[in-house]
Amino acid sequence: MTFGERLYKIRKEANLSQEELAELMDVSRQSVSKWESDKAYPEMTRLLFLSDYFHVSLDYLMRGTEASKEGTAEPQKYTADKIWVVWNTFTTNLSGVQKGMFILLYVLTVMFLLAVVVMAVHGLGYEVGRMIGEIIYN
Repeated sequence: MTFGERLYKIRKEANLSQEELAELMDVSRQSVSKWESDKAYPEMTRLLFLSDYFHVSLDYLMRGTEASKEGTAEPQKYTADKIWVVWNTFTTNLSGVQKGMFILLYVLTVMFLLAVVVMAVHGLGYEVGRMIGEIIYN
């Protein structure tokens, strides 16, 4: 069962419509619809609200299991497809301003790494040239 299916189930058990849940959560009905169709996930604060409101654990909401006892949990195995789903969910939940800032951060990071590579190549070239000069002129 997916997050969306679990959310649909507990919403129906509480006799709430998507509109009513959206009003409680201060989001649009379309947001609730996206959550229930697994096209997006709510923000952490909204997940916490859902957990408290419906009296279920975050483990149940997100994984479909109840919280495990300490020391008995199996380590999570993250595969490329799971990481891609998490990344895609993260980026689709960004607002327009956040997406712009994320792109700016990405561009600045690439420029910084490029500058580091250029500095390394320049420094290496300088040292090699200096060594060759010492060999030739000594």
